[in-house]
Amino acid sequence: MQTVGRHGGIVTIHDLWLDRFPEYSQKFLGQTLSSYKTRGIARRARKVVTVSKFSARELIELFGLSAEQIAVIPNGVSEEFFPRHDDEAFMALKRRIGLASDRFLLFVGGADPRKNHRLVLEAASMIRPHLEGRTLVLAGSAAHPFGSYEATAKSYRLMDCVLCPGRLSQGDLQLLYSHAEIFLFPSLYEGFGMPVLEAMACGVPVITSRTTALGEVAGDAALLVDPDNARELADRMIELLESESLRASLKAKGFARITEYTWARSALQTHDLYATLLR
Repeated sequence: MQTVGRHGGIVTIHDLWLDRFPEYSQKFLGQTLSSYKTRGIARRARKVVTVSKFSARELIELFGLSAEQIAVIPNGVSEEFFPRHDDEAFMALKRRIGLASDRFLLFVGGADPRKNHRLVLEAASMIRPHLEGRTLVLAGSAAHPFGSYEATAKSYRLMDCVLCPGRLSQGDLQLLYSHAEIFLFPSLYEGFGMPVLEAMACGVPVITSRTTALGEVAGDAALLVDPDNARELADRMIELLESESLRASLKAKGFARITEYTWARSALQTHDLYATLLR
């Protein structure tokens, strides 16, 4: 988003995923031209707004901006995400997506390589005995030019315990967050990581990456792992599945954590930034 006027320009940049990893660009001519244009806009802006300290560091390193040119204004979590234990609605959702078990682990993000579904399935294959009677629900677009849920699940012989319902509405996600045993989000790269806060708001314990913006956003309210280490993720999954007290602790910390990320606070910070620049 860019605003230009007589007081100068403001541009908002959420992350630099494709600028950092251009090999994943699906543009016909690659990422070079797009990165060049975005970098030029950012350098000419009077202020660049971004959503995390991590993304601010990326802007400094990749685009050569100064720290003074950047304003960090974190996102908020929607008030529409809260624990929803509506048995009738949940049963209807289960029938619609084919979820046979009440015990399930949830991953949201799609087969986009940066969301790292491969690590989730590799870790799941390591703890197969602990998944007996449980389903691994992989929500989001199931196919991507760089891979698919189904192909990866087949490679780890997990098709019998994996469910891929596709892209879901916000209401469906709220129900799944609210009933999941664990939410898994070991993404390789995030400028912020909204699903982490959405899951916390719905009361599900979270395992996410300690890298990029995810550790910054989750704080001590989640178990943090190396997104390249399947063994570590598998161990944290077992730890969380076997400890009711740890699940309860993370749930409480999650509810506390989301109070730090509200859209009202984001709006106020944005208002103050514009007011300062206009003065």
